[in-house]
Order: sequence, then C-alpha cells, then structure tokens
Amino acid sequence: MPTRALSFFATIFLSGLSPVYADDAGNADSSDSLFDNVEFFGRVFLDYASLEGDNTAFDISDAELRTGRIGFKAKITSRVKIKTELEFHDDGDAALTDTYLEWKAQTVKFRLGQFKTPNSLEEATSSRFILLQERAAFTDAFQLDRRVGAAVLGGDERFRYSIGVFGQNIESGETFGGYALAGRMTFAPKISGNNVQAHIGLSARYRDVDNDEPALRYRQRPVSHIPGRILATSRIADSDFFAGAEAALSKNGFWVSGEYALVFADVTADGENAQFSGGYINGGYIFGGEQTMKNGKLDRPIVDNPAGKNGLGALAVTVRYDTLDLHDGAINGGAYDSYTLGVDWWPTSHFRLGLNGFIVDADLGTIASGLDPAIAAAVARGVRSETIRGVMLRAQFDFKT
Repeated sequence: MPTRALSFFATIFLSGLSPVYADDAGNADSSDSLFDNVEFFGRVFLDYASLEGDNTAFDISDAELRTGRIGFKAKITSRVKIKTELEFHDDGDAALTDTYLEWKAQTVKFRLGQFKTPNSLEEATSSRFILLQERAAFTDAFQLDRRVGAAVLGGDERFRYSIGVFGQNIESGETFGGYALAGRMTFAPKISGNNVQAHIGLSARYRDVDNDEPALRYRQRPVSHIPGRILATSRIADSDFFAGAEAALSKNGFWVSGEYALVFADVTADGENAQFSGGYINGGYIFGGEQTMKNGKLDRPIVDNPAGKNGLGALAVTVRYDTLDLHDGAINGGAYDSYTLGVDWWPTSHFRLGLNGFIVDADLGTIASGLDPAIAAAVARGVRSETIRGVMLRAQFDFKT
C-alpha cells in the first residue's frame, strides 16, 4: 500500500480524534468522545465452487475466503463523518476498500477519499444484499471499481444523483495516475398499490490512462470468482466510455431487476472505437421475507420470522440470465451467456447459506493471454466454444455494532 496514501487516510482519521462535536443545532460540544460515535462493522463470505467444461480440460473444485472485512464509521460532527474498511483475502494480504470523509450540507453530501465510482445498480448494492453470490458479468469485465476521488451526492427519497472525479485505486501505487469522470442518476416512481417499490437509473463513466500506464483490457470469469478468466481482450485501449441503464421493481416477496451497459473503447492501435456490451435480468421470490430498495440501490432483505425467534427464517429463490460480449470487428475477446439458479436460506437478515447452480455457454474468442490455463491452452489449439457447468456454496455473515 503506498506510503503517501496511508499518510493521507491517517491524517483524515487522526483529525477526527479531537473530542469536539456539535449537537443538532450545530453547537460545539466537547463532552463526548469520538468513540461514543463509532459504529464497527464487518463481514465474512466463505465460498466453495465446482466447475467443469465440456470441450476443454477446465475442471476446478476449490474453496476460498471470498471476502473478510472489518471497518468503522464515526461521526466527527453532526455534519461530518468518516468511514474506513479493510478487506482480507486467502493470501493474508489486506487492502483498503471504502475509506473516505463525508460532509453533509442540507440535502447535498461532499465525499473525499476512496469509494466506488457511481455506476450500476448491482455495484451500488452491497455484496451482502445481492441475491446471487456474484454480480453480473459486465460489472467486473468493464472494471466498475473503487478509486480515490471527490464526489457530490444529493437528492431526496425519489430522485438521487452523484457525480465525481477520480484518480486510481489506492492500491495501484499510482493513486492519481490517469483519471475517471463518473455520474449516476436514479428515480423511484410512485406506483399505486401496497408495498410496491420501483427504480430506474442511468449512469456513465469516462476513463483515461496515462501514457506510461498499461492499456485497458476487458475480461471475465465464468460466474464464480474462484477460477481464472475464460474471456479476455488484449490491452487495447487508452480510454473508454461506459454507459448503463437500470431498472428494478419489488412487491412484498417478489422482485425483478435488470441492467444493460455499453463500453466504447478507444483502441490504441488504429484510433477506432470497439464496442462491447453486457447486461442481465434477474428476479425471484423470498418466502417469508422481502427484498427492499433504498437510496437508489437494493437494501438488506427483510426476514419476517428470524430463526431463534419462533421462526424459520426466509427462503429466497432467484433466477438470472446474464450476457457479455467482448467481440467487435478484429477484436475477439469472446462472449458468453450464463443462466443461474440460486436458493438461499436466510435464518436472519445478517446470515445466509446459499447454493447457486449455473450454466455458461461461451464463445471463447481468439485471444489466449490473461485466461485460465486450461482455457488458454484450448484457445491456442483452436477451440472456440465451451459450455461450463458449475455449483457454488456460500456461508455469509455480517455484523454491525
């Protein structure tokens, strides 16, 4: 982790240790300690996956700590808060995820630090609350990620917006090398009927890399995070533009959502654009619970009768069609369609045991670099299609104080 980045966020944190606060009227109050205003939180996802291909030597069964996180939020004043979160992986390394300072003025918030660029319903929704174990393929392939930057966020219960300017991820070593501009708008239409929630949204992002940085590329795994990639382009672009549309609807236990996204990549070699696309539609039903939406994203599922409190928890059944196309003209990074069925038991709204089964029908393309070794070897031999079947298991727990 870069020393200057650690110093930057240490300064933000230490600046909040002064025991000076404001009451609701904005008057200073030094009687409280910062730690009276701290909320600690964390999560652990443990995954197992087994996948096998029909036409290649692709055959994987393995387990991983998908994510382990610990962090805190703290109010410095009634208008200023900080958040810091560390993520741990199987290899023992730790990385900063969301780490920022936020100041609220009326209905507008100003945020400075590292956080996600404002793009996509699935990316805006916490991985704790999506009802399949992995997000749709385009979110990873088009690299919707966290970066160091500054953003303005505002709106009300129905209309929300966010726009920001960003450098690189703090772990890259080049925190301010290259840049990205991103924005998102969402609207929650009012629909007659009991307990109906609706959502529509648009988002966009422009990225540009420095001349001395590696060019952009696009690649993706077969649904599960455990194996390597099965689709990939070469490093082809020095800039790109992402545009996405999203919608969702929920009523009681039923819900449905979908997104479609395009990326226009400025190909370094010939100065032409390559166009790639991705999207999904998913939906399902929660027996004994409800999928909710809040502030332009999906929120924590409600469990009507938690286990241990005279109940059995909730059972969520989810289906998804997901598509990704990385082939345009002479650039053939492949394409795939995937079909996923998920069944999750939520004993409480903070604990989940899940099973996902899926089929991936893939055109492997012609580019072997950056792929899972078994798929790379097959592409080099001229294999152009593959069907992968797999299952994933997850045990998930999160907490907050």
